[in-house]
Amino acid sequence: MQADERLGLDQRDRYLSALESHHDAFGGTIVQRLGDGSLSMFPSSLDAVLAAVAIQRELAAHEVPVRIGVHVGEVIVEPERLTGDAVNVAARIESFAVPGGVMLSDSTYDQIKNRSDVGVVRLGRFRLKNVGRPFELYAISAEGIVVPDPGALEGKGERFASLPSNLPDPAAPLLGRAADLAALVELAREHRVVTITGPGGVGKTRIVVELGRLLAAEFLDGVAFVALADVIDPADFLPALADALDVKEAEERTLGDGIAALIGDKKALLLLDNLEQVVSAASEVAGLTERCPGLRIVTTSRTPLRIAAEREYPLAPLGLPPSSDPDSTESLLAYPAVALFVERARTTRGSFELTPENAAAVAAVCRRLDGLPLALELAAVRLRLLSPQALLERLDHALQVLTSGPRDIPERQQTLRATIDWSHSLLGESEQRLFRRMAVFAGGCTVADLEAVCAERGETILDELESLVDKALVQTDGQGARLRLLQTIGEYARERLEAAGETQEVALGHARRYAALGREFRDGIEGTDQIGSLERGLAEEGNLQAALDTLLATAKDGDAAACEDGLQMCGDLWMYWHIRGKNLTARDYAASFLEADAGGSSTEGRAGALLTTGLASWALGQFERANGEWAEAHRIAAELEADRELCIGAFLQGIGLLGVDLEAGLRWTSDSIERGRVVGFTWGEGFATSVDGILNTVAGDLDTAQTRYSQALEIQQRIGDEEGAGLSLGGLAQLTSIRGDLADALDLYRQSLAAFEAIGDRAEEARILSEMAWTHLRHEDPALARRYFLDSVQAYTDVASVRGVGLSLIGLAATEAVEDRPGTAVQIAAAAEVYAHQEGIVNVYSEETPGREFVDRARAALSPDEVARATDAGRKLTIKEAVELARVTETVSV
Repeated sequence: MQADERLGLDQRDRYLSALESHHDAFGGTIVQRLGDGSLSMFPSSLDAVLAAVAIQRELAAHEVPVRIGVHVGEVIVEPERLTGDAVNVAARIESFAVPGGVMLSDSTYDQIKNRSDVGVVRLGRFRLKNVGRPFELYAISAEGIVVPDPGALEGKGERFASLPSNLPDPAAPLLGRAADLAALVELAREHRVVTITGPGGVGKTRIVVELGRLLAAEFLDGVAFVALADVIDPADFLPALADALDVKEAEERTLGDGIAALIGDKKALLLLDNLEQVVSAASEVAGLTERCPGLRIVTTSRTPLRIAAEREYPLAPLGLPPSSDPDSTESLLAYPAVALFVERARTTRGSFELTPENAAAVAAVCRRLDGLPLALELAAVRLRLLSPQALLERLDHALQVLTSGPRDIPERQQTLRATIDWSHSLLGESEQRLFRRMAVFAGGCTVADLEAVCAERGETILDELESLVDKALVQTDGQGARLRLLQTIGEYARERLEAAGETQEVALGHARRYAALGREFRDGIEGTDQIGSLERGLAEEGNLQAALDTLLATAKDGDAAACEDGLQMCGDLWMYWHIRGKNLTARDYAASFLEADAGGSSTEGRAGALLTTGLASWALGQFERANGEWAEAHRIAAELEADRELCIGAFLQGIGLLGVDLEAGLRWTSDSIERGRVVGFTWGEGFATSVDGILNTVAGDLDTAQTRYSQALEIQQRIGDEEGAGLSLGGLAQLTSIRGDLADALDLYRQSLAAFEAIGDRAEEARILSEMAWTHLRHEDPALARRYFLDSVQAYTDVASVRGVGLSLIGLAATEAVEDRPGTAVQIAAAAEVYAHQEGIVNVYSEETPGREFVDRARAALSPDEVARATDAGRKLTIKEAVELARVTETVSV
């Protein structure tokens, strides 16, 4: 209660009155009163949010401070209360709110996010007290509603990062590294780059993961772990880092620029693991620290980077008992190496204990293995079959036999090699064969793929695989779905593969397997498993690239069969690459195989590769090149009577004629639709029908376009084609908007956006967001138009399309013109013209860039001198500056 009791009573009465009246208005029920608060339920998330906004607006007029939190979840309804986890979550959400504000959980936001009449602000990702998973929190942004400063939420819960925070979950506790961790924490705070050096197997990866956990609270913008074990060529360092941080490839922008732009001035921590094989990429690391003032980098490497900002931390092996130690169990367990060995031995054999009888042998094993954690763990696995004394005897023999490694590498590295070699020597012949052949996989593999590549014809490898997993030579993920080799062990396996003379044979087998999987992904995307096929492709991108590299190298050596396999693989991955926004990858691989195809004979592989490179060229704005490639692909397909390629080639040529010859384009799409129907290529029929709808829209035949889009959508929804459905729904939305039905148009646009979000086509999301913005602008709602144009700018930025950003900036310029800010409109328009003519993904299905009339109106409102000054200033703006110029505080009525 307030100090002034009368005022306090008046505020309480106003609170109760507002609570009851707006619950009645929006169908809510006050289930439980909690002191000066209450717990309610509503028939929908939207009703709850609208009621909360109405309550806050009424109470704000009378200066009654109230916090409101909204969450959606399952509860148990009892006569006078609600129970369940959702109640606790709702209370935690409310605790994050500020007086006069309305806070939403992510599950609530998911149910209202497509409402154009409800404005929200993302505040970040937090772990709530006594709640299992982290939550994204949002605040309602509307007139009369208080939006909290994200900084004011610090201390209310653990804040999660804006960069990918992806620290691996440790399989076991970290032992014996407390002093190292304390030293590393201080070094990481004081120095821009810290490199943890040491021999393979010393535990660099494990300690850097633990370091990331300890420092996470200090780097609220993200702690990103980047595994570089599979990166061999220094030129692949930046692409691997960009992929881990989800930075998209783009022409006219280096990957280093993209990474630096993503990190910017964020306070972030990058953990770069296993950098030694690409240590010559150290200059790229130095460049990042110079461009990103809040960034700290901790790397693991067997050698230092030798850059000015670096501070090296040599990680020593675990502490060992001296040979003079009396070997009592109590004294031995005080040494980290012995403690680790005993702990892992207990994991292997639950009954294992350090006893006076085995203490001397255990101490000797640890000494012989130099206290290296990986060596200790591999040795401990053997205690399932051997006693410590028997293990020691075998180690003695192995070390004596395998001590002739190069003298110019560290002694401990030789010892680790001996340990792995010893472990390998205990494998049976079939286990050794499987082990070395696993070296060809990049980024792991499934059991099925392992069997297809590594097993002899007619044999099973399950027993051998289980043995390798038991012996800690092969790692599995938590679900056992994927298998991988640790880096050091993988290097050893590659050496064994080379020594066996099997490298080329196994690599080609691997390439053929993933070429076959590429065909499966194609059939799924063009069939009834589009999302599943894309998800599997994401998991196998490393193997797909390795397969293409193997085939390309073999093709360049004159192997015609490998060249045809590579051409076919490029053709099969055409839509996967397109949806993923990998247009540069698609064009480069397809063009390389086409160049390697010395004979240039007409094959389905060549036709498919031409379709792929044509689509990539078109998406990058190289229309003449695309049309030439598609024409050649169609010619080859006609010669071979390849119906699928003829169908695809025809509707792609229809797209290519969009701004050139609409009548000819419609003839191509008509041919494609009919061919798809006749041969039963349902996906092709549906997609061609969507393209026909686009062409009829541009031609002005809106009734035919409506029919075509509807026909296409029926096919696409029946087979689960999210990409095609998104295209058709967007077309229907555009036609509905042209006819003046704003509500139905926006509903169709939201459905289109949801389809593209489901499939992960960010470029098409950008286009739909832009079209939604134009729809709002033409229906005189510039505030919502600005919001969607800004979202479109972000989406085009995500796929690195400078041209797309430029087109969305034109929309922001038009918005400024509508809101009677002609000077700003002309400035942004000038910037937009610069960027709209640069390279980037192009997916605007129209002959004209919209918005010209709005910008012309703005220019007409200024004097010639004012237009000249604004134009000159605009042409000098960076994209970021142009966006900031257009950004205003968003106030949306609820």
